[in-house]
Amino acid sequence: MKKIGAGIAILAAFFMLGCVGSHAKTFTMSMDEVLKDSEVNITGQSYYSGFKTLDAGDILIIKDKILNMTYSIKYNATMILFSSNSSQGLFFAGNITNKFHDGEDVKIKLHIIEDKFEYNYQGQTWNIDIEFYREAWDITNHTGKYLPVSVITSA
Repeated sequence: MKKIGAGIAILAAFFMLGCVGSHAKTFTMSMDEVLKDSEVNITGQSYYSGFKTLDAGDILIIKDKILNMTYSIKYNATMILFSSNSSQGLFFAGNITNKFHDGEDVKIKLHIIEDKFEYNYQGQTWNIDIEFYREAWDITNHTGKYLPVSVITSA
């Protein structure tokens, strides 16, 4: 009887820690690769924005070189553009221009989540399905937010 109880306790611990049934993978990409992996599909009143290869539960590590950083006092956020693709960057909460510098190799660790919800737009109900970075998404309000500085480190 003690063995069964111990076995159940160990199995419960594995489930709580996510060790069983987890198919999460870790991907390392440049910012350019992330942007090329992104996709948007609109069909009728359904909107999907996500990734071709990343799934909810996956870990994304962006490794790239900072091309340029711009701090906005108005928004209290820093936008970082990367060498691999300077067309779109990432926004970080606060002024981080004193923590990193242009030309620095950095690593950004993000977790992919999926958020499905209905959105009323001009009297029509849309089905929204978004895969995005957990650290940059408010799942309660279904809106984006700035990345915390804790996700970016020198590479």
